[in-house]
Amino acid sequence: HNMNAESFKKIGISFDHYSRTSAQIHHQTAQEIFLKILENGHLTKKSTKQFYCEKCKMFLADRYVIGICPKCNADGARGDQCEKCGCWLEPFDLITPVCKNCCNTPVIKETAHWFLQMNKFQKQIEEWIYSKKNWKENVTNYCNGWFKEGLTERAITRDINWGIKVPLPEANDKVLYVWFEAPIGYISATKEWAQLQGAPDRWKDYWLNEDTKITHFIGKDNIVFHAIVWPIILLASGAAQLPAEIPANEYLNISGQKF
Repeated sequence: HNMNAESFKKIGISFDHYSRTSAQIHHQTAQEIFLKILENGHLTKKSTKQFYCEKCKMFLADRYVIGICPKCNADGARGDQCEKCGCWLEPFDLITPVCKNCCNTPVIKETAHWFLQMNKFQKQIEEWIYSKKNWKENVTNYCNGWFKEGLTERAITRDINWGIKVPLPEANDKVLYVWFEAPIGYISATKEWAQLQGAPDRWKDYWLNEDTKITHFIGKDNIVFHAIVWPIILLASGAAQLPAEIPANEYLNISGQKF
């Protein structure tokens, strides 16, 4: 955080408000949205198999597992996404998976997680995206590939000892998946800013006002999270209106590598 803040300052970039997802207001907001989705009946708790590193003595969340991408054969793909081809993965999809911490081959153990029922929202999300006639082709084409494969349930909790705690008595050893809670930081940062202005309800002018147009400027590797997963979180919770624009940009490259 300190390095990022100092870099922005040196480059000459300033912010009306520079927040962090480690802020208490973010933890609270993310937990409230999780509970709302649970209350609305869009989460299921299921037993599932997961990689476990016997050397590190921990369950391995998807980004703690690396291996060869099954789609483009790139080495170093993560258990949630391949940086080379951009496909979304599960850890078991990887070829020759290893623990990112120690490079040992993990074993498979059983655990339990809460899953977001994304499949229930596919028709609604498809109609919403296909109504955006002015969106970039890379966004609609990327989403179209996902729709053809069919949206599935996706685990939104993790077995990690740091992060935002799942706010349920039976889940005191689990935290929220980063790509579930990270976009909620847009809302929690606005809440924090509003409080500092002495007008704590002003965040609603941005996130709940139908006259507001929300735009997400992102890189193309974040299309699936901002155009599919995040809108489903918003629909499932009723927390805010959907984004109006998602202009996803290509990578900047140096020597053929993502910058």
